[in-house]
Amino acid sequence: MVDDLNTYQQALTDFRRARSKAAMQRFWASIQGKSLNLLPYDKISSTLQAINRTDIGLQNVKLKDIIGSVGRADDFTRDFLPLRDTDIHRWAQVKTAMTSPASAGVPPVHLYKVGDAYFVLDGNHRVSIAKQMGMEEIEAYVTEFKTRVPITSSITPEELILKSKYVEFLNNTRLDQILPNVDFSLNYVENYPLLEEHIAVHRYYMGIEQQREISYEEAVRDWYENVYLPVVKTIESSGLRNEFKDMTVTDLYLWVLDQQTLLQEALGIPISTEHAAEFMALHEGKQIKTPTSRGEQHFDETVFSVQPAEAINAYLYSRMQNDCLFRDILVAIGDHDETWNALEEAILINRCPNGHIRGLHVIHPEDRIDEETHHKMEVRFEQRLKEVGIEGKLFIVKGDITSRISEHSLLSDLLVMRLNFPPSGGLIDRLTSGITSILRSAKRPVLMVKEKVLPLEKALIVYEGSPKSKEALFIGAYYAARWGTQLALFTLDDGSEATATEISYAKTYLRKLNLDFEYMIKRDEPLVEAILETAGNVTATMILMGGYSGDSIFDRIFGSHVDALLKETPLPILISQ
Repeated sequence: MVDDLNTYQQALTDFRRARSKAAMQRFWASIQGKSLNLLPYDKISSTLQAINRTDIGLQNVKLKDIIGSVGRADDFTRDFLPLRDTDIHRWAQVKTAMTSPASAGVPPVHLYKVGDAYFVLDGNHRVSIAKQMGMEEIEAYVTEFKTRVPITSSITPEELILKSKYVEFLNNTRLDQILPNVDFSLNYVENYPLLEEHIAVHRYYMGIEQQREISYEEAVRDWYENVYLPVVKTIESSGLRNEFKDMTVTDLYLWVLDQQTLLQEALGIPISTEHAAEFMALHEGKQIKTPTSRGEQHFDETVFSVQPAEAINAYLYSRMQNDCLFRDILVAIGDHDETWNALEEAILINRCPNGHIRGLHVIHPEDRIDEETHHKMEVRFEQRLKEVGIEGKLFIVKGDITSRISEHSLLSDLLVMRLNFPPSGGLIDRLTSGITSILRSAKRPVLMVKEKVLPLEKALIVYEGSPKSKEALFIGAYYAARWGTQLALFTLDDGSEATATEISYAKTYLRKLNLDFEYMIKRDEPLVEAILETAGNVTATMILMGGYSGDSIFDRIFGSHVDALLKETPLPILISQ
């Protein structure tokens, strides 16, 4: 009895200490505008529409996952600190029963489970005391309820509001029934009507296209497969979710499509979802990752594939027939370029029935706009494209030439430029050259044109096994497979085993695509001279190669074979990035 009395007196002291701690926490929480309240099960149950009750028996439950109560949410804080002074004796009695050596102990508590979170049906004091004693788990009888929207034990009252709006959306759309296990939740809940509108508009146009009544469920599935998922895949591969942490993937889906629409309306040109996402991320100051290039991916899939050639060729022959490699081409138009060779080369390289060629003329910020001259440029540009049946538009903008070209190239698949002043190779030139800066920062292939405008009839591919040279090989393979371009490969063999392996892989790649090619391998020769000599021997009409190997100060100072080749060759050079 004496031990029980001492234990009880200590429990009273512990309660007062816990009560003071609760009061202090609530005081600071009120100043910071935070909530320390337990979540009431009744509100959770009604908000999230709890259904399908299942008794799952006696279990050990982590105390950190108990976040609410059934009927007593106002009596304790989120950490189950007591809030009512009148609870002192009951609390002390329970702690005495839990800790006294002479006590028979206490029965397991009874919890409701919703998602990963638990709510106390019976045993609030036991949970409170266990938490204050530093226990990690408690024995409990658990009854589980399924809800329309799952929750975690870290859910906040603010997140519960978001969940309630999501439940309303699901009630209106039945998306969780049509597409189970797909999360369409939004943090920007005001956009749920917009998401419903996306589905309704998709259903409307499906009906027009197919000239029949489209059921709601059929429209939802088609929208998900052909609209929602492709955009989400773009978001996932670009890393946008890591940069926009306050948005769910469906928030980002709506944001990307909204930005795409705004860009198209502002510029008056079609813009792909991928390009819009990358362009707007740049303007938001976000850095998104560059996905694995199509060339590197297709190279690996082909070289190591055991499928027949017909299946391997599907990417080049079938998909690319509708989704052209360079659908949107940007052409830089300079002040002193009378011939517009870059535009003429873009016309030759274009192979898309629905392709577009966009011109860009950049005016120095301090120069005045000559409206008459610029109007003549626009007319000339539009007239030339009209003659060859290609859609396009010339943009005349002010700003830094390098920045503007790099920025607008993000909205295109290929940048074409007239190379009037190639890098000279000098140190100062290498560090300050606009052409070098564009090539280093470009995320799209760049086609450099000099005096000669030539069709892509015979491509010399400079291949050394790097990801960028694999992209060049892929581009050459595409034009060979789809448009009959002849291929010649060049590699400067340094005698290493790695180089021999890469040469073997390149041959395997082209053979598996059933493409004819010739391969020139040279040793112990200066690289640029060897490339130029080979280009002449095979009568190449264009050189395809990878870009700069890096962006280090060493690479900038000591140069690159790209600079030297740009200076020496008269042929167009397509530099993959």
